Amino acid sequence: MTGTPSTPSESPPIRLLHVINNLHMGGAETVLVRLLSRLDRRRWSPRVISLIGTGPAAQRLQELEIPVTAIGMRRGVPGPRVLARLAVEIRNARPQLVQTWLYHANLLGGLASRLVRPGVPVVWNLRNNGPIRRRDKASTYWTSRACATLSRRVPERILVNSQAGRHRHTELGYDPERMEVIANGFDVERFRPSETARAELRRELGVGHEAQLVGMAARFNPQKDFEVLMAAAAGLMNRHPDLHMLLCGPGIGPENRELADVASAAGCGSRLHLMGLRDDMPRWQAALDVATLASYVEGIPNTIGEAMACGVPCVVTDVGGAGELVGRDGKAGRLVPIRDAVAFETAIDGLLSLPAEARRQIGAEARRRIAERFSIETMVERFEATWTEILSQQHSTQTRQAA
Repeated sequence: MTGTPSTPSESPPIRLLHVINNLHMGGAETVLVRLLSRLDRRRWSPRVISLIGTGPAAQRLQELEIPVTAIGMRRGVPGPRVLARLAVEIRNARPQLVQTWLYHANLLGGLASRLVRPGVPVVWNLRNNGPIRRRDKASTYWTSRACATLSRRVPERILVNSQAGRHRHTELGYDPERMEVIANGFDVERFRPSETARAELRRELGVGHEAQLVGMAARFNPQKDFEVLMAAAAGLMNRHPDLHMLLCGPGIGPENRELADVASAAGCGSRLHLMGLRDDMPRWQAALDVATLASYVEGIPNTIGEAMACGVPCVVTDVGGAGELVGRDGKAGRLVPIRDAVAFETAIDGLLSLPAEARRQIGAEARRRIAERFSIETMVERFEATWTEILSQQHSTQTRQAA
């Protein structure tokens, strides 16, 4: 647990409730854990409610001595029973501020809070560049549209993690006056360049020191566009006989027959490594020569920010806030159009073909960019400042009304 206990002369910490869809270790869950691990616990007393269930993120939170409750909602089915159970948990938690994460939690957490804690401020959190009808799940799309309708009445503030996400959600009807951009933050002490990591992971894979490693860390989801990645990998392996493609994340293990079949059809063969969920991401990221992400839906991609902090050049599709993270001048990485396997392959090939020193320079610029613009300290400070401002405004309003 971070921070120090309060003394009797200090004000008690503010009860802060986070409501999130699930606690598997995806992008939003990673940022939640990252945020709460650095929170000033003298000022804030956090607890977390997961609408669906627990997972690796719940374990991390419990290690931080943060209470976690799971409601047990069926995935994608936010019915009235779930709302009622959530309302009971919120009433029992007696929060002084409610921070919700992702569309379903924004909708249900916002409504339940207004039912049982009507005077408590609610802050929404949007983590991607917006759903698209017929491409995303119908429940996600229509939940996001319901939130757009309620955005002028339920939340005091709507946080987004990129300017692209702010623009897209404004187009979808969200109240732009309530939106605030707080970019994801990254721990540059934990994620850092490491020659030791490069050697260790190559030994784990049973490949030589000269092997080139290209990796993508992502959950198994159609939005990550593994088909484009595999098509690019097949061409790259033909030109680079010492290239190995590494994939890791939830659902990305040898048992994933669907992904293995796509890889086989693309001709990737034994040089594709499906490595599953890892608990050593700083080492894994630092071992790569190039990090990639082929997504057609993103907010601010955590895995790319982590790789950049490790000094690894990146190739990422130009979606959501990826351009804000990597930059558009090519100095810290490469942006390519979505669903364009040829452009994806060409960009990776260009980085692999550079002299090692030139790649190191790109990686160094990437790390500098993360340290200067996307530090975890800045992210935590922005969240705390926003909550403090909202609570201060609420107190001022209540004081005027009581006068």
